[in-house]
Amino acid sequence: MRRTFLTCCAAAAALLALTPAFAQETAYPNKPIHVVFPYPAGSSLEVVGRLVSERASRILGQPIVFENKAGANGILGTTQVARAKPDGYTLALTTTSALLLNSLQRKDLPYDPVRSFTPVIAVADIPVGLIVSTRVPATHLRALVEQLKKQPGQPYASVGIGSFNHLLMEQFKAVAGVDMLHVPYQGAAPIIPELLSGRVDVTVLSVGSVLGQWKAGQVRVLAFMSDKRLASQPDVPTMSEVFPSFRPFGNWMGVVAPANTPEPIVRKLNAAFAQALQLPEVRKKIEEEQWRVMGGSPQDMAGLISNDRPMVEAAIKAAGIQPE
Repeated sequence: MRRTFLTCCAAAAALLALTPAFAQETAYPNKPIHVVFPYPAGSSLEVVGRLVSERASRILGQPIVFENKAGANGILGTTQVARAKPDGYTLALTTTSALLLNSLQRKDLPYDPVRSFTPVIAVADIPVGLIVSTRVPATHLRALVEQLKKQPGQPYASVGIGSFNHLLMEQFKAVAGVDMLHVPYQGAAPIIPELLSGRVDVTVLSVGSVLGQWKAGQVRVLAFMSDKRLASQPDVPTMSEVFPSFRPFGNWMGVVAPANTPEPIVRKLNAAFAQALQLPEVRKKIEEEQWRVMGGSPQDMAGLISNDRPMVEAAIKAAGIQPE
């Protein structure tokens, strides 16, 4: 009887020790949640991120405070989340650039895309296209390649060295066998007037950033840098259709939490954001940008990161970029 009594006491003590943590997880959330966006205000990414976060906050029953924490190409804000307490109250709305591209180009990066974070949900796939000014005579990709081979050294614009469009254009150059001059700009905004004026004829950008000019017939999208055609633009081919050796990586936006965030909290966050992504006003806003709603489980997002990482690494090597 004494042995039985002691065993019961030990079990009760263990249960009591677990109760506070269990209660905290089941009561989650009981205060505002902070979503850190590691870029400046004003982009389409931010607009969509704020909308999704606000709708998720209604579902969770607690405010979501959306914070712009720009600096060092997304590193400052992402580092803040990596170092935050893993209690579900600090999240990052991150991108391929902030999470993956930085990790493979910076030796001193204070976070790792896998070890430092717990995936919550992929929000949207942001297709990018090979875009030319209508001053360019080529109306399809093969014609552009022929033109570039006849006129080597033509400039192309990117949003910066090591950016997603720089890497994708270097991949295009390799598979197409063309020689082009890389001209980096500070973001997408200054590229568009350069494209319209004819000072630069070729770039790779998210289609949403030139949607108005595309609809107005001022630019052409010759191919998407992806392996699947965009449902809303079925007549535009993919780069992989024309050049099968082209291996694109995703340009996506998603939510992550600090590493070791408890699974019940991650599940609750995933369910709330997944429900928000299915709301008609959210889907409409994402699709207006020519993006694709993603969603799925935390494991789906982990697989996305795992699949894209070696392709990003290969693209960086192809571009001749050495980690600094």
